[in-house]
Amino acid sequence: MKINQEQLVSRLIILIRLDAKNLFERIRDREVEYLTIYSLKRSRAHFPAVFRSRFKNVNISDLKFLSPELIVALDDFYESVDKMQWYLSSTEDMPQTVDDRVHFFIKDLNKKYDLLALYLEGENEAAVELEESASETSLEEFVLEEPLEESFEEISDEVLNDLTSS
Repeated sequence: MKINQEQLVSRLIILIRLDAKNLFERIRDREVEYLTIYSLKRSRAHFPAVFRSRFKNVNISDLKFLSPELIVALDDFYESVDKMQWYLSSTEDMPQTVDDRVHFFIKDLNKKYDLLALYLEGENEAAVELEESASETSLEEFVLEEPLEESFEEISDEVLNDLTSS
């Protein structure tokens, strides 16, 4: 089975969307557990499991097929995740301060994830539409209803009449 570029991009978008969704949900939904472990044991050993992501394994050569807006949204989201991970792995703050900062990080991540999800959905719809239109239409099937030259003459006559009447 040969995969064309549109299918490859569509699959890449799906994988990135799933990775971002799972990462965000782990950070948000397991907040109480990982903060409790941190505050009781002062251990950071569990953070790699919380912040596990496949996005770090995506090559830049794969991202070149995505829109610039999506690339910026991806960078913004994953950079915020990285900042949160760095804070938790290096902080010496008291547990209540850590708790407050994590709440702030999660609110920020929620906004960035929502924006990223919009871009991913839009990009995936565009890739699917492009794939469908490419499979439905070929150059041989494309036929103009009337000759191109005649339609230009009609348009130019209408425009000329509009200009002279004003």
